[in-house]
Formats: sequence, structure tokens, C-alpha cells
Amino acid sequence: MALNPKMYGMLCLVLLPLFLSHHTDAAAVISIDLGSEWMKIGIVSPGVPMEIVLNKESKRKTPAVVAFRDDVRTFGEDAVTVGVRFPKNSYKYLLDLLGKPYDHPLVEAYRQRYPYYDIVKSERGTIEFVHDEKTRFTPEELVAQLLAKAKDFAEINHGQQISECVITVPGYFNQAERRALKEAAALAGLNVLQLINDYTAIAINYGIFRRKEINETAWHALFFDMGAGSTKAALVEYKTVKIKEKGYVETVPQLQVLGVGFDRTLGGHEMTLRLREHLIKAWEANGGGDVRASPRAMEKLLKEAERLKIVLSANTEFYAQIESLLDDKDFKQLLNYQIIV
Repeated sequence: MALNPKMYGMLCLVLLPLFLSHHTDAAAVISIDLGSEWMKIGIVSPGVPMEIVLNKESKRKTPAVVAFRDDVRTFGEDAVTVGVRFPKNSYKYLLDLLGKPYDHPLVEAYRQRYPYYDIVKSERGTIEFVHDEKTRFTPEELVAQLLAKAKDFAEINHGQQISECVITVPGYFNQAERRALKEAAALAGLNVLQLINDYTAIAINYGIFRRKEINETAWHALFFDMGAGSTKAALVEYKTVKIKEKGYVETVPQLQVLGVGFDRTLGGHEMTLRLREHLIKAWEANGGGDVRASPRAMEKLLKEAERLKIVLSANTEFYAQIESLLDDKDFKQLLNYQIIV
């Protein structure tokens, strides 16, 4: 059985605190799905149905982007808008930078993808973004600001302060990456009750809604997930087992993750970057000039490449169009889906 877990991802996050709320003295618990490109938030409190937290645009997911401009900090869609005009001021795709030394291959790949960031080596051997002459940010500090915003969304929605959370993490995260995420949560004023592997969260949610199908005969499900930054698959076994924890024998459902596979560099964003490279070559072939030297032009191309990726998923061809890409020159190019392959 092969399943795409996207339809279950947010709901499983909301359900997870139910298993942990006894640790919180009946306080509300938030669950945060922090991905490479988006973050989603759920909230559970005793006696209240599970609830998905909406952002100020009344959307279920928020771009995982934070930006600074004229002493104003913005998040989500507002930060994305700032990033188009001032790319160096807008920080994104931070998840894979957590807990990484300066010379890590993923850090080098990040520098190549976004050359306008000024990234230096910190005293502890990790990386820092040089924002201006007085300000530097570590990836953990930037992620902490995103988590604090998630906390803020939940508190506005709930009407009370919240300090406990559950966060999903990619199954391939090592201990340094998990520790860095917990440090970011602590900076955001959040106590992490559990870091749970995303495929385990998906499997729990899937099993909850199929409780009647689980019996003593083991059956298996394959969960496949391609996100913005990575591709993952997990093989899970479901069956019932007998336990005696309350003084009597009872039958309970059990899941076991039998195997996982992943590619942490293959995701939807990689397709966007390849589309951007195709647009750059088309621009250069038409004598458009050195677009790579302009951070603003590169961000315009990235945004258009993302739009094209979505459009070409349902159409065989489409025109890329960008006004005033470079030196007041417009760009227009016909593309078809075959260029993505």
C-alpha cells in the first residue's frame, strides 16, 4: 500500500499532543510542522477539539521565512515580499543549516544557491549570517524567531499563554541537528515535549483512523513523502499485541517502522532551482546580461521558477514573464514540462 502523507501531515501534528498532554498539567500544547519551506501549527487543549491554527492571512501554512527591513521584522508572506526586493535581508530554507559546521557540504550548497548572503564561520565552528555591521544571526537564532512566531499565532488563537510543544523532524536528522532545533525552541520560550520523526507521526495518524482494520495479522503500509527539501519513504507494520500494564491483559494496536529511505537533497525546491538555471541560460543566450550578479534579479527568477513549476505540473507549456528583470529589460520565454526532466 503506497500513500502520499501530505493530506495527513497537519492532522497528525494536532493529534500528537494528545499522547503527551498529561505532562503539562492540563495546559494547551502546540504541535509545529517546521519544514524547509513552510511551517504549520496545531493546538490541543483538554476538553477542546483539536484545532489548526490560522495565520493572519487565514491560511493553514506560513512560509518559513523571516526578514528585516528598516528596523522592522516580518514573517511569512510579508517576509517573502521583502525578499524579492532585498534578498539579503530575507532568510529562508534554514532547516538544513541547523547544527552544521562551516565546511559542511550542505552549507556549501546553500552558499552556491544563494550567493548574496554573507556567511562566515563562528567562534564555535558553525555558521553565522552577517546581516549588517552590528548584527549577526546563527541559523538557530533565525529558526527560534520562526518558532516564536508559531507560538504567537497559537496564543492569539487560544487566548492564553502556551509553553509546551511537539515538533516533527526529518527522520534523517542526527543528534547535532536535533539538539540545535531544541536549542532554537528554548530561545523561542518553548519547552519541547517531543521531537518526533515525521514518518512516525504520519504512521500514527494513519493508524488512528484505521483502528478497526488493525488486528493480530500484521499488515504493511509504505509512506512516501516528497517535500521542498527532501524525499523520504518509510515501511510501517501494523498489528495488535497483548499487554498487561494495568493488571489485566488487553489488546492494543502497535506500529513498527521497519525501514526508511531518504535523499535529503532531492525535493521540490531542487526542481525550482533547476528551472531558474534554465531561465538564466535562456536570458544569457538572448544577450540579456550578467543576471547572476544581481541578487534582486536572481530572486525574481527564483519566484518565477516556482510559479512555473506549479503551472507546468498541470500544463504542457507556459510562458515565463518577468518585467524589468535587469537594466529595465523584460524577460519572456516559452517553456514546456520536458525541461524539468
